[in-house]
Parts: sequence; structure tokens; C-alpha cells
Amino acid sequence: MFYMENLDKEHIKNKFAIYLLMKGYSNLTVKNYIYIVNDFLKSSSLPDAQSIQKYFLRKKITKNTRATQTLILKSFAKFIKKELKIDFEVFDPPKTSKILPVFLTKDEVRRLLEISKNHLRDFTIITFLIYTGVRVGELVNLKIEDVNLEGRYVKIRGKGDKERLVPLSNELTAILSTYIEKKRGETFLFESNRRKKFSPLTIQLMVRKYAKLANIPKKITPHKLRHTFATLALESGISPITIGELLGHSSLNTTMKYTHVTNKLAMDAVKKISEFTDLKDMITNS
Repeated sequence: MFYMENLDKEHIKNKFAIYLLMKGYSNLTVKNYIYIVNDFLKSSSLPDAQSIQKYFLRKKITKNTRATQTLILKSFAKFIKKELKIDFEVFDPPKTSKILPVFLTKDEVRRLLEISKNHLRDFTIITFLIYTGVRVGELVNLKIEDVNLEGRYVKIRGKGDKERLVPLSNELTAILSTYIEKKRGETFLFESNRRKKFSPLTIQLMVRKYAKLANIPKKITPHKLRHTFATLALESGISPITIGELLGHSSLNTTMKYTHVTNKLAMDAVKKISEFTDLKDMITNS
């Protein structure tokens, strides 16, 4: 059998990273993939079924995390098989449990915005995340030129460099207008006090800080604000297809996971059907 010790592991990892980037994966996703691959290669050779199983036997992680990491190693195994022309089997990841997305209620949204409104930049960032549903990686790469205040839309570069236009409400347009007017001549829409581009981690810490100040007990991240956008959009009656387009989803199945948390929308629907067909009158007159 051929072993990774016979090769330059750094060279293989670099080639794998390039392979992922060429497939359209974001820099953050590639970084996460390489982190798992690097951890695996510290104690294992080729990523076959046996070595992956041994790798997870010494790790105390949740079933969902194991499934995610198995998919990463399976992708790496597929790359290795193609590069080294070797044949081995890799088992499928375990089935994951369906975890409902965490999101903010309307009252929690109000509290989060209220607590951050005295800091214009932070308030604008948090409002932008909630009312556009963009990914944190998309947010930090936004440039001033991507915002069209007159047309009330923003150009987002998503996964695989796919571009989409996300409309801006009148209120968010007004907030952005005030914010941009007070900015200096930076390139990126949101930058630190040292005029440097934000990292996703910095935005995560910012959101966490204000959620704590607003006494919101949930673990709130920028991605949870994306969940909030999707869930509130569904509850307000917007089509899942439209929401998927706004979020940059490649599949409707990704968007449909939010329908599990919109019981209010479902209840309103069946209530309206009963009212429309005069079911109450039928029961009363029977």
C-alpha cells in the first residue's frame, strides 16, 4: 500500500487547497477543510475507511460534527485517489439529526438594534446582516462601489464568485446613506478604526457583544442573523423561491429548512382556508 509518508504532505495539502478554490469554495471554507485534513494527517496516512474510523474513535465530537468532518475527509480521499491513482474505500458520513435554525424574534431584533444604535458603524453592520441575510464572508468583502443607493440595491459576490443583487429597503438605504456620508475614502464598505478590512471573526465578536448587552440568551452569530432574515421573510409571506434567490442558495432544499420554524405561517394559512370556506358557519348551523 502507498502511504502519505512517501510524499510531501505540505505539497499535497497545498494542491488540495488549490483544487477546492478552483471548485469555487470560499477562502474560509478552504481554511476549515485544510484544518481538518492537517489534524487527520498528524496521526494517519491515507484517508481510507479504516484510518478515518480510527481518527474519529479518539475524538469526542457530536454526530453532526463527525458527519461534516467525514465529508471533508471523503473529499480529500477523492482528491488523493485522483492524484495518486490508488484505490480504496471511504464510508459515507453518519446521518445527521435535523437541528432547527436558531433565529431572533421580532422583539429580540428590536433589542439588538436598540443597543447598538449609538455606534453608527456597528449599528449599520448589524442592521445590514439582519435585513439582507448576507453571509459574514460576503459582508466583509463588500466595497463602497457595490452599494447603489439611488437604485436601492447592493451587489453581493457569493460562493463560487456568483454575483446577485439584493434590494435594500427604504429604511436600510437611509441608514447606509448616513453611514457612507460620514465615512472617509476607504475601499471596503465596512472597515476597522485603523482603516483595515474586517475579518469574519471580528464581526462574529461584534455581534456576540451586542447580543450579550441586549440580554439575548441565545448564542447569536452573523449566521444566526442570516437565519433570522430567512425566517422572518417566510413569516411575512415571502415565497421560499424568492428567499433562496436573495440568500444565494443553489438549491431550494437549503431554503426549505426554514419552513420547519415557521409554525405561525402554517397556522395562519389553515386559519385563512377555514375562514374563506365559511367552515365556522357550517359547524354553527349543523
